[in-house]
Amino acid sequence: MPLNQKNQSIKLLPNAAGVTRSIADALAQRIICGELAGGFALREMAIAQTYQVSRSSVREALLLLQRCYLVDIYPRRGAQVRVLTAQNVQDLYDLSTDLYILLGTLLAQRWQTQSQLLPFVGVRRAMQLSVQNNDVDGFVKHCFAVIEVATPVVDNPYLRQALANVIPAVGRTYHLAFKQRSAEMEQLTRIFDQLLVAVQAREVEDIPGLLHAYAQKNCQLVLSALPGEH
Repeated sequence: MPLNQKNQSIKLLPNAAGVTRSIADALAQRIICGELAGGFALREMAIAQTYQVSRSSVREALLLLQRCYLVDIYPRRGAQVRVLTAQNVQDLYDLSTDLYILLGTLLAQRWQTQSQLLPFVGVRRAMQLSVQNNDVDGFVKHCFAVIEVATPVVDNPYLRQALANVIPAVGRTYHLAFKQRSAEMEQLTRIFDQLLVAVQAREVEDIPGLLHAYAQKNCQLVLSALPGEH
């Protein structure tokens, strides 16, 4: 799909860093939802013309997307949307699962008041509403809202940054899996309920098993949805 097939508009923030982030966010959303497929060439000039920005801002935006595993940049060939392969999907899930287990474990150990857990109830309700409406985009957004709620309680900046780097790539796989098997969203809400019970009871030993089981199931869904895997 050409970058300029549609009239693309983004809200640009009034500084160079803000412009770069706005471009990166706009392109990331199109990659995550599948509008820009793996292997799609991301030409700096075309992007600059589409979003009415400088090529230097585009170049910085592509570097941000490379950092979160949505884009690959090759010498003399330029940037392209990362192709999802069985190997890099498995590697992504191995890493992200370990990060989620660490987040869940630290959350169970470090929460201090019930008020810190209340936002998770709101996220759970939003997830269920998305399931009822078969809203994949909304459901994926709420899945990662769980991490946004948890990271301030855990208060580990290194873990927060590591999660921020992998969330876009994991979100891309969620879109791929749930758009083909939307019924699996309901199972994730049940896993979330079990995790919340374990966190509230500080049953740290239950968290790795719950997350490993779900992550491997979802990984298999993604692998089965890859082109050439049917």
